[in-house]
Amino acid sequence: NAVQQGRPIPWSVPALYRGVGVSLASIAPVSAIQFAVNGRLLRGLTDPTSAPSDQTKVLCGTLSGVASAVLSAPAELVMTLQQNNGKSFGATVKEVAQQHGVVRLLRGFSATAVRDAVWCAGYLALGPVFTREMHTLSPATFGDVNTATKSQKASASIAGCVTAGLITVAATQPVDTIKTVMQGEAMVLPSGRTPSTLATACRIYREGGLARFYRGIVPRGCRLVGAVFILGQSRIKLEEVFEEHELLKI
Repeated sequence: NAVQQGRPIPWSVPALYRGVGVSLASIAPVSAIQFAVNGRLLRGLTDPTSAPSDQTKVLCGTLSGVASAVLSAPAELVMTLQQNNGKSFGATVKEVAQQHGVVRLLRGFSATAVRDAVWCAGYLALGPVFTREMHTLSPATFGDVNTATKSQKASASIAGCVTAGLITVAATQPVDTIKTVMQGEAMVLPSGRTPSTLATACRIYREGGLARFYRGIVPRGCRLVGAVFILGQSRIKLEEVFEEHELLKI
């Protein structure tokens, strides 16, 4: 976040962990929203006798990301401001609400929704799709999709998720930068009408061209590639448990 905003990185341990509380508190409910909305949409848009198409998977993943932005946008705004001002969660929320109103907590929502839409399409849809393609493209290495060993399936999953993660990082980095800049300046802008997402994007471009949008892509990329694999595997395991115990049947 500091790199994206053009701020110096505070290298002390307490500073590096600013905002970790709200980050930890929000990741579980945000992921739960994404899993739940994605699962519900897949069941609603797919015939019970057939598997969902790749296009349906991408669509459902995209919509689940938009839904989760309702929670992730204000959570990340508070986290970003904490990293900037060094204040606690409660003090930051109180300051925003008192000076600019509760609505200011949603600054950057549209950019967050776009980013989360692409992000969820990546780990909920592209990861599994690319994993399957690994078996098709290189059966000698990853085995057949139906007969592969556990180690071959794990290798295919890692390769597929890393590929999906790299694509997702490159696709979402510009809009994530816009979101971070918008949220980071939430306290310095006057109350009332503030620069839009498009206006902020134009300003960032004037400041440094396309390269300006990709500041911080390396640390963010390392984190998200791992997250695509972890969350993707979590989704698969949860689906297996739910199906085994028929937890999704009405």
